[in-house]
Amino acid sequence: MSAPSFQELCHAERDELEACYARASALDVPRGVFRGRHLMWLDTRAARHPVLRPVEELVFARLPWRIDFARRRWYWLGAPVGFGHFSPSIGPSRWRDTETVRMLYDDRALPGFVNQFLYDEVKPLSADVCLGLGGISAGRGKGEQFFFALQR
Repeated sequence: MSAPSFQELCHAERDELEACYARASALDVPRGVFRGRHLMWLDTRAARHPVLRPVEELVFARLPWRIDFARRRWYWLGAPVGFGHFSPSIGPSRWRDTETVRMLYDDRALPGFVNQFLYDEVKPLSADVCLGLGGISAGRGKGEQFFFALQR
């Protein structure tokens, strides 16, 4: 079965995204810079949080953003200085029954409690397309907030 394109992910229903994310595949940490796109909110307590949701709505659903896997940083508005420095590792997902690229945060520009609060996962589908889950550092049904797609 071929990997879905970025555009196919952008138009997929939730059950299609869930199936795609759960699919077993060989994993490597993505390379290069990827443009991100918020796909859909999940029905979790964290996704409905009265403070987090408006902030994440702005920075992930409205502003243009990118992830640079070489520099291990997130970027908004094309800014050359990124934050959200992360360390990727391959292992079990916190939120789904699958292996994924886990993004643990160690940004020295952010307070330690913020770094410990952040957590995301990415499932590479091809060299140029990834499907991700954004959220906070909490367990299944509590931490995941939204699906996002990445395109090189």
